[in-house]
This record gives sequence, C-alpha cells and structure tokens, in this order.
Amino acid sequence: MKERRRVALELLTLGALTTGFLLLCPRRPVLVDLALALFGLGFVLLNAEYTRTQIWGRWPLEAERRSWQRCVLVTMMLTALAMVLFLLVGISIGYRGAGWPGVAARILHWKLPVAILLYLPWALLQQTLFQFYLLGRVRALRPSLPPLSQSALNGLAFGLVHGPDFALAVLTVVGGTMWSFLYLRYRLLWPLAVSHALVGSTFYYWVYGHDLASHWSPFALGLLRQG
Repeated sequence: MKERRRVALELLTLGALTTGFLLLCPRRPVLVDLALALFGLGFVLLNAEYTRTQIWGRWPLEAERRSWQRCVLVTMMLTALAMVLFLLVGISIGYRGAGWPGVAARILHWKLPVAILLYLPWALLQQTLFQFYLLGRVRALRPSLPPLSQSALNGLAFGLVHGPDFALAVLTVVGGTMWSFLYLRYRLLWPLAVSHALVGSTFYYWVYGHDLASHWSPFALGLLRQG
C-alpha cells in the first residue's frame, strides 16, 4: 500500500503539472518541448533503479518474450500498416492538389530520411518517458487491469500531451496504446523509438505535407554550433 501511495502521489503531481503547462502553453516552440522532456528524462534517470527493480521487477518477462527479433518483427509489421495508410492518404491529397507531380512532391520528399534521423532521439526520449516510467506506474497502480486497458490509459496520456491538434492527438492515442502494449509484452524501447520516428515522419510529410526536417534543422544546427 505504501508503494501504491507513492506511485499515486507521483502521478497526481505529474498530471497536475503537465495539465497546467499544457493549458498555459497550448502551442509551444520546439525548444520548450525539448527542455521539458529533458527535465522529465532527468527525473526518470534519477529513479531508474527503483523503476527497474521495484516497478518492472514485479513482472519478469517470460522466456518466449525475450526475443528482440520477434519484437522487431511485430513492431515493424504494425508500423508498415500505419505507413501504408498514410501513403494512401498522401497519394490522394497530392493527386487532388496537383496531379501526379503533387503526389511525387509529397511522397518522395528528399528530406524525409533526414527527418527520420532527426526524429529518432526525440522518439527514444518520449518512449522512455511514457513506457519505462509512466506505463510502469500505471501498471503498479492498477495491476488488476488487462494489459490492453493499461496500454489504453497510457496511450490516452500520450495523446493528451500532443494537443491541441485533434487529429494528431487521436493518432498518438492509437500509437501510444500500440507501443505501450508492445512494451508490456517485450520490454524493449529501441524498436518502439524506430517505429515512432517512421510513423511520425511519414504522417507529417505524407498526410500533413509538413517539412519536419526544415522545421528542426535550424535548432539542430544551433545545438551543434554550441557543442
């Protein structure tokens, strides 16, 4: 009971702070999001041993779930399905706007691979916060819930921080639920981060027609110059 009270207090405090921040700053520059995420990551790392042993240590993985190859296969299959959906939507939008040249400009954007590479560390950071830290505490607080329900609660939290864009929030609820369920099953972060980077980048380029690499490049170059 003492441990559950600690987890409940952590989640209530985190929820109140996050809600207040999102209400005060509904639209934020990249630097603000990154600073907040890095602050959260620092807190997670300070509690990493406790999370690993006292939270996740209660539910050791079964032997058949320890295969990273199976985790990668399942994750990439689900990722491919999402990307095919985005591809079809992007083709439809591009063709309606400017015919086949519009399709090519949207789908074959040369900066897409750059965006995926830039997205990877950001995706890994988010997956660490939401899977390793938050999902473990959701499970500790409500251990009797089925894994899919625990995953859906975590996915809902993941979607809420991606507001106020409704379409993006809905997408991230679905994606967050899927990644949470996969983490419960396999306990691997890096395949989820790769999936997140692929899904996020293709969604922005193919569905929204938004050039992520151009948006992020000045910030990334600024960090490199300071380093």
